[in-house]
Amino acid sequence: RVTIKRCPPPAGTAHPPGVGSSFFCDQVKEGDILDVKAPAGHFYLDLEKPRPVVLISGGVGVTPMIAMAHALIEAGDPREIWFFFGARDGRDHMLKAEMLALATRSDRLRLHICYSKPAAADVAGTDYQHEGRVSVALMKSLLPSSNFDYFLCGPGPFMETI
Repeated sequence: RVTIKRCPPPAGTAHPPGVGSSFFCDQVKEGDILDVKAPAGHFYLDLEKPRPVVLISGGVGVTPMIAMAHALIEAGDPREIWFFFGARDGRDHMLKAEMLALATRSDRLRLHICYSKPAAADVAGTDYQHEGRVSVALMKSLLPSSNFDYFLCGPGPFMETI
């Protein structure tokens, strides 16, 4: 699974839009066959571990976290899942419907959505739970302990802050 966010040209410049994101958004269609490499590295969820997990993401970084939450819920895994997600507002909330549907499927999933600048149409308690950014202080105030496996994915500045 991949999530592609279209990269527009930088404002006030003559630069073109993102070549890769434009190709995926304009040319690739459902059912197309792509030649790609499998994920590699150490960033994966071990379904054999019993420790509860904390999934922390911002923006397009939500993609692997949604996949991990699906895997835990579909496996009937009994561990707690804490899911922190940050976006500017509801317009930038990627995979929102899927995320909210997951939260209704499992009482083990504790979803905490943070909007740094909620729009007038965004409803606190429905669209998001926290105004502001995902932060270590927020997690410390909510998590019952620090005995979790943590997974973090998002833009560079988001990851550096966390």
